[in-house]
Amino acid sequence: MIDPAHLHRFAALDLGSLTVRLAVAERTPGGRFRVLTHRREITALGQGLAATDDLAPEGMARTLAALKTFQQVMTAQRVEVCRAVGTQALRQARNRQIFLDQVQDALGLAVEVLAPEAEARLSLAGVLTALAPARLTARPVLVFDVGGGSSEFALMRPGQEPVFASLPLGVLTLSQARPLGDPPRPELVAALKEELAGQLDFFYKQAIGPYLEGYPLLVGTAGAVTTLAAMQLKLRAYDPKKINNLTLTRGQVAALAELVAGLPEAARARLAGIEPAKAGVMVAGTLIVLTILEVCRQDSLVVIDAGLLEGVLHDLALKF
Repeated sequence: MIDPAHLHRFAALDLGSLTVRLAVAERTPGGRFRVLTHRREITALGQGLAATDDLAPEGMARTLAALKTFQQVMTAQRVEVCRAVGTQALRQARNRQIFLDQVQDALGLAVEVLAPEAEARLSLAGVLTALAPARLTARPVLVFDVGGGSSEFALMRPGQEPVFASLPLGVLTLSQARPLGDPPRPELVAALKEELAGQLDFFYKQAIGPYLEGYPLLVGTAGAVTTLAAMQLKLRAYDPKKINNLTLTRGQVAALAELVAGLPEAARARLAGIEPAKAGVMVAGTLIVLTILEVCRQDSLVVIDAGLLEGVLHDLALKF
């Protein structure tokens, strides 16, 4: 048993529907933390989930291999405590226990499958570790996290408890459920955009609108949003410091959406700011983000690189 008073290094693992991520951190005074190491790998754990409701053997194998590599990193970094969390793919998959048992048997790791509200709460905590304090004014703030299998929302209002909501809409599952062609066919892109507008407008009016007067400041996190920011900055090497608190306008997002929807996947993969493995899901990603801006009637959003992973680290720092 580790004495929490002597805990120096801890780690968070995020088993997402598209990407698996690791962060190793050490506790600093005041219950804060400093990140020492980041690792991430696109393994598409949710591959095929939209069609079958099961995790594909290939996706499970890729993710397990990535976790084994991450465990070697944690050993080298002398990590004493690790918390592993899973999101929509593991919430949805009928055969999730097979994969969870594989992880437990191979690595000795128990993966906590987060309920949607728990995921949204942790994402909010992570965003707040990087959001500039000046952004937190008397105006409500709506944080959204567009992931591979779902999108989480957290509404902050001065003097009131946050409101959390989740929608099973993500870049990987949408890309698989609604193939657009390569290059995307304009009529299919237009139809998907119209469908997203209806779906997100209904969700917003039901889950967020009743708690609002006026329109909130939008803050976006996770891969689709941060990739759009990297594309806008034309980053060849990703730098979270350049991403955090960047403002993206609706016009910029619309232009990027038009750009990626007009290119075949191989050409998208060569664009500055896009990881090649994400090229296949970025048409869906840009359309979701653009539609959120439109539904919320906002002309811009603030981009934050920190999210669920940092929220888990924040929790660990407070507990240990």
